[in-house]
Amino acid sequence: MKNNNKNKITDEMIDNTLYKLNIISHISQGDKLYCIDDNIFIDNSYFPSVSRFIFNQNRNDTITNIQNCIENIIYITDFIYKNELSVKKNIKEKEQRIITSFFKEDNDKLLKKFYIKMSSSLEGLNNLKLTYNDDLSIKTIIDLLIKKLETRISKIDNILILHT
Repeated sequence: MKNNNKNKITDEMIDNTLYKLNIISHISQGDKLYCIDDNIFIDNSYFPSVSRFIFNQNRNDTITNIQNCIENIIYITDFIYKNELSVKKNIKEKEQRIITSFFKEDNDKLLKKFYIKMSSSLEGLNNLKLTYNDDLSIKTIIDLLIKKLETRISKIDNILILHT
């Protein structure tokens, strides 16, 4: 979400972010990743270095894409939580929201989805860190991303316990 469109959260944006978290959760030690059109893929080819060369990819591009994903997660979960707080404060708005968004997912269910996907993605990030064990800068960035996710998971965990 590096662009200036940070004020509108769409269903597509949420789905795309959850998709990326799912991909990250499936990373095994030694897996190589590549990114096309802001999507993350695990390179299962016989020669991942060739695929990454063809798509002009390197580990820095991949880490940047993962960093952007984590930033989106923080922004989206903040937005969902703040939206839920404002709805709970205003009962009339809550009733109107029920009418206009009958088939939309509730904020607490969305937060639970993010909680589950973020929790499962931690293992993939740890595996990626082991893959890049020889690269201290990448390893450090991944450590910071893991800490950000763990902090967000903890906050959502506290919210869901208090408000479910």
